[in-house]
Order: sequence, then C-alpha cells, then structure tokens
Amino acid sequence: MRKPWAMLAVSLVVATISAAICWTPASEFLERNIGLGWLFRLRGPVEPPGEVVLVTISPSVAAKIFLPSDAQRFHRCEDIRFGVRPSTHVGLPSMPSRWPRCLHAVLIDKLANAGARTIVFDVLFRPRPPLPGFARDPNADQDAQLGAAMARARRVLIAQKLESSGTGIETGKEHLIELSVAIDDAALGAAPFPVIGDSEKRYDRFFAFKEAGWATPSLASLAVQAYTLDSYPRFRAALQKAAPDAAQWLPADAEEIRRSGRLQASVLLMRQMFSGERELAIRMHAALEADQSLAPDPATRAQIEALIGLYVGEGMRLLNFFGPAGTIPVFRFEEALTMNDEDASRAFRGKAVIVGYAEFAQPEQVEHFNTVFSTAAGLDLSGMEIIATAFANLLHGDTIRPLTKTTWTLVALLAGFICTAVCLWLPNRIAFPTVAVLVFGYGAIAFLLFAKHFLWLPVVIPMFAAAPLGLGAGALWKYEMTRRQRNRIREAFTQFVPKEVVANLEQNAEHIGRTRESVECACVATDAANFTALAETVSPERLADFLNGYYEALFRPIPKHGGFVSDVVGDAMLAIWPNRAPDTRRHVFAALLEMREAASRFNQSLASEQSTGYSRTNPIKPRVGAQG
Repeated sequence: MRKPWAMLAVSLVVATISAAICWTPASEFLERNIGLGWLFRLRGPVEPPGEVVLVTISPSVAAKIFLPSDAQRFHRCEDIRFGVRPSTHVGLPSMPSRWPRCLHAVLIDKLANAGARTIVFDVLFRPRPPLPGFARDPNADQDAQLGAAMARARRVLIAQKLESSGTGIETGKEHLIELSVAIDDAALGAAPFPVIGDSEKRYDRFFAFKEAGWATPSLASLAVQAYTLDSYPRFRAALQKAAPDAAQWLPADAEEIRRSGRLQASVLLMRQMFSGERELAIRMHAALEADQSLAPDPATRAQIEALIGLYVGEGMRLLNFFGPAGTIPVFRFEEALTMNDEDASRAFRGKAVIVGYAEFAQPEQVEHFNTVFSTAAGLDLSGMEIIATAFANLLHGDTIRPLTKTTWTLVALLAGFICTAVCLWLPNRIAFPTVAVLVFGYGAIAFLLFAKHFLWLPVVIPMFAAAPLGLGAGALWKYEMTRRQRNRIREAFTQFVPKEVVANLEQNAEHIGRTRESVECACVATDAANFTALAETVSPERLADFLNGYYEALFRPIPKHGGFVSDVVGDAMLAIWPNRAPDTRRHVFAALLEMREAASRFNQSLASEQSTGYSRTNPIKPRVGAQG
C-alpha cells in the first residue's frame, strides 16, 4: 500500500543529505579533482586562440647557441652562432638564468621588428653582482643593453615575485623581490603570477588580481591590458560616458601609459573602480550600445568587452586549459633568433609572445605544474604555458565559471529528491532505467555547458552520490514495505494454515500445485448454542459485529497451542492440529479449556450491553466436538 506522505518524507530526507554533502570538504575535492578533470578529459584538447605564442628557454636550447670565446665579445653577445659550435666559440651555461642578458635584448629587437604586439618575460631579472676582472662590469652593461631594447620596443612586461618575510607579529608580511633597476625601469610593467594548487598539488586556479595582502594585478592581467592598449582610448571614452568622475583619474591615452610606466597603477585603479561599483560595467555596455562610434569594428568591441570582463570578474579564476604541454604554438629560443624577417612576421605579428622556461621533451620539476592535462609520464605544463593560458582566457572571457555553492547545493538537492521519488513511485524495472537516463542526461547537459559555455556544474555529487543514494533509499523502502506486507499475510495465513505450511509455501511458491503431504490430524469442531434465537432478534450488521467478537475470542487459543482454523461457516468452526508431536492431544485439550474460558468472558462482556439481544437465561455456549 502506498503511503504518499511517508514517501515524500523519505525523498526529502535523501535530498537533504545530498545537499549537506555539498558542504563537506570532501565534496569540493571530489568535484575539482574528479568532476572537473572528467569534464576536461571528455572535452579533450582544443585549438588555442591565435593571439599567443611561446618562445622557450631550456638547457637543450643552450646547447645550440654559441658566443665568442673572447670574454668581452661573449658578454656583449657579438657574433652569435647557432647549430654547430665553431672552434672560436663556446656554449652557453646550461642553467638559463646564467645566460648573458644581451641575448634577451637581441630577442626583443627581433620580436619588435616582426610586429609582436606584447612581449612577456616569465623570467626574474634579479640584480647580479659585478663580475671581477673587467674594467666595466659586464653584468651592468648587459642590464643596460636589455633595458635599452625594452625602451625601444615599449611593449615588454617582466615577471615579479611576491615573498613573505618578517618575524613575530610581522610574520607573513609580503613584499616584492628586488629586480635589476635598469630592466625594471625600462619595462612597460612588472607583476607576479600567483597560481593556486590544492592539497594534491594540482594547479587549476590563478589570481587575475591579488587583493589580499599586497594588492597587485597578475602578469596575465597586465598582459591583457598591454595587448589591448590600442583600444584603450575608446575604452576610456566609454568609461567617460558611464562614469565621468572616475575616468578623469586615468591616463588620457595609451601613449601616456607607455611614457609614464604607470601600467600597473592604471590597471589596479581600474580594478578598484569596477569592483567598487558593480553597475559600472552595465552602464559601459549601455554606452557602447548607444554610441556605435565608441567601438566601430568587431575587433575593438571585443577588446573593450574583454577589458570590462577583466576588471569586473572575480579576483581568483579557474583556468580553461587548451590541452597538454605543447598545445599552444611554441618556438625555441634559437628558432626565433634565426628566422628570416618574413617568417618572423608570420609567426609573431600582432601576437602576445610569452618568453620563459619550458621543456617539452622530458619533465622538469622547476617551473612546471601538475594540471588536469599532465601526462602519466609526469610531463606537466610549464609556468609560461599557464601564463599564456590565463592571458588567452582573460582576453576571450572564457575562464571556467563555477556555479555558486548555493546553486551546487540546489542541484544536489533536486538530484536526490527526483531520483528517490522516481524509485519510490515507479516499479524497479522502470525506476532504475529511468534514473540511469536522468543521470546520463544530466551528465550530457553538464558536459555541453562546460564545453560550449565554460560553465562548471557539479557532476560527482549529483551523479555518483545523490542518484545512488536515492536509488538505495527507494529500494530499501520498497523492501521494508514488502517485508511488512509479507508478515501481515503470513500472520493471516497462520490463522488457517500451520506455520510450517506457510513457510513452505513462501519457499516453494512456484511448486505449490505439486507439493502434497498426508498427515494425521486432531480436529475440533464448534458451534454456538442459542445462536439461532439471537440471530432472529438483531440486525444483520449487529450480528456481523457479534460474530467478529465471538470468533476473535474463540480463535486466539488455537494458534497459541499449535492449531489452525481450517473452516468457518456461520456460527460453526473447524480447527485442526497436525499430529506431528507426541503431546498434540495435550495442546488440543489446553486449547479447549481456554476456548471455554474465552466464551465465558465473551458472554460476560455481552451482558453489559443492552442492544445485543443477549439473554441471561439463554447465553451463547460453544458446543465442541474433538477427534484425534
């Protein structure tokens, strides 16, 4: 028998448990490490956007670049050779951080002449001590040479690094490390790039803006603003229409940013404007719609939209990886230097070029990070690839967008409720396939939203926790209801059939027609004296109530002493005791005595009622006959 309210309560309990799971620490770990990983692997590698390329520095590159053996010429990077080492030249140090920095100056000139729009060095240019034995310090000259190349290019960003220091109450105080003054002053901007790992040291998040502690934009955010500087005047004009007072605090044009070196400060100021007034982005979109001249072409409109998304979005964001190591177009350092002008222009014109440490042939521990696309052989993504990924995500507004915790909870709650309700209300042969279809459909929707709209729905908790929990609860409920119903049926049967026969029927129901056994029995037959007179004086309804009470009193001793009621006709009853035990006769006589006492108590109860037709002079007396 269905119990709708009880079934609804079970569904709500399962839904509540499913929702509560979302607030446990394990849920986020499972969704991030299993669910998100499953979505990425199911989607597979995708074509990266064409605005970004990599130029790699590695020990294997060092083995293919040679400088003159003369110390003065070596430190000025004169007569660079590639491929086969001449006898007059020597190789570079295997550690890239010890390369002469004039090589980076040569690369910058090459990339700038090829038309690269932004050049980002994922390299820490720390101050270096003077080299002894030289009239002029080669390290200082190299820094000056690199600074001069940056000043000529006016599009170079460099990496910074945040470190914690201090003791006592100052422990954990953050500060930026010291960079070479000549290089830092010449760069268009410098910023760190904090990536965030989990307890398993897997990295899938980054700071677009670090706002706790030392507030700073990340290197990827700085690169997006530098890349879109040509659209900055129109962005500022749209901001002027949306918030005139705010726009006056910003540099007037891109040239002022390049000339003053205030890129970091401008980016941080714009972030504060948008985060302090969330409606500012809406007003800017309205201004762009109202005045088409602010964005006369799709490319300019896309860049302005990218900047709005950059400044209004969350400070910490999820990386939308394109694939395993090597997915983003890559050129080796010596390849970039040896390209002819036509090939260099084809490779780098209009693009953001990320220069940094990477090795794709074999895994390295330094500057490489474990991600969802790390291979079984241990090949991870390099830091420069992660910067390039973050840059492309921010430029196109396609970072992964997770649902809020509240929405996750609602999804899990609905999954638990629906799966439980389906299992409770439908037969198992229909419920289980239905739940399977629902789970598969939800997984398909979650994947499509992830692949097409970069929306991350939870999959582990709804599909592999809430759904099985609902099926299990529904199946357990049905089992318990069936068990109770079977017990009630068994109890009813034992009034008419021996318990052993009932048990045998349960175990051999399919062979019921072929199961026969002959046994000797003791029989007891009863009828009620004076019943006919009583039946003629009361209504049929009252007579039925009388018989129910009479038989209830008379039946009770029979199963108690091992018998069962075989037949009932009117006021007559036949009870049987299978003669299976030596003391069967003793049980029969004990039952007869209790039946007599039960009839006496029944008569006494009737005497207190006036409407039964009971007569004190003609009481109901059971007449008993026994055979056995």
